[in-house]
Amino acid sequence: MEQNKTTEKSYHDMRCDFYEKFKTKIRPKILPFEKERINKKRLSLLLFTLFLCLGVLLIGINLVFAGFSQEIFVIGILFFLCAVFVKDIIAKAFERKIKTKIMANVCPCFGNLYWGSGSYKGDTALLDASCVVPRYDFSSFDDIFIGEHKNVPFEIIEAEYTREDGSGKSRRTVAVFDGVILKVKMNKNFNGHTVIKPDEFFHPKPAGHLIHTVLEDTVFEDKFDVFTDDEIEARYLITPSFMGRLKNIKTAFFAHTIRCAFYQGYLFIALSTPKDLFSLCSLDKPVDDFKQYNILCEEIISIIKLIDYFKLDEKIGL
Repeated sequence: MEQNKTTEKSYHDMRCDFYEKFKTKIRPKILPFEKERINKKRLSLLLFTLFLCLGVLLIGINLVFAGFSQEIFVIGILFFLCAVFVKDIIAKAFERKIKTKIMANVCPCFGNLYWGSGSYKGDTALLDASCVVPRYDFSSFDDIFIGEHKNVPFEIIEAEYTREDGSGKSRRTVAVFDGVILKVKMNKNFNGHTVIKPDEFFHPKPAGHLIHTVLEDTVFEDKFDVFTDDEIEARYLITPSFMGRLKNIKTAFFAHTIRCAFYQGYLFIALSTPKDLFSLCSLDKPVDDFKQYNILCEEIISIIKLIDYFKLDEKIGL
């Protein structure tokens, strides 16, 4: 009980530090960008209207005067797509500009933490070999945080993985993962490779050397498949407490899916989330709207909390 009080106090300190930094350092840096935000909002609305009208015009002309031309119809659809995505593209560029200005002030509020964006500088081969995400062809990265909490090194990786399915005209791009991956150096010895992923009917293997393992917890088994190359070690790692925490985390983050991997001394947790985490600077809100920044603060804390929640700083069982 005393340990929980201490842990919560550290989160309280993080919040207080963040609020103080926002008032004294972050807000003065971002206020000069308010006029730019307004101009970008107007530009995005103008381009949205322009692309939408062009799309409607082309498709209308195509149907009324030209019978039906597949080429013109496709161009019209492309204008529709431009109308849909133009605001997101402009907003994302503005968000990255603001984050570049302020993240050096944001990160120290959460201890030993560093931020990057757009590319992952870590060990991608290790991440892929862990099988924490399904097979993919392309990857893209957004926010990357690297830090340490209670002497536990960790990485927070916001990523999207896609795969090309089919061929010819049936070829399409499928998102296999879109969310956040937490990579944590474990304070617990293990040598094998164990993967936990959502239950599938035929239990397809994430890797050829892994074997499907059935655990005693039937509720857990109904929701997850476990694959490992060391069944004894897997049972040592995936305790009833760990199973319960994993199910609770999926609910707490409103995650579509959750996958885990124990590999090379690390625990990987992949949360496929329905929202863009760590987002800032909506074009529809004042640039110094504190609510946005407070949400960012809580999202960072919620990921760091997983280290405490899974007791990853301890050498005892999970």
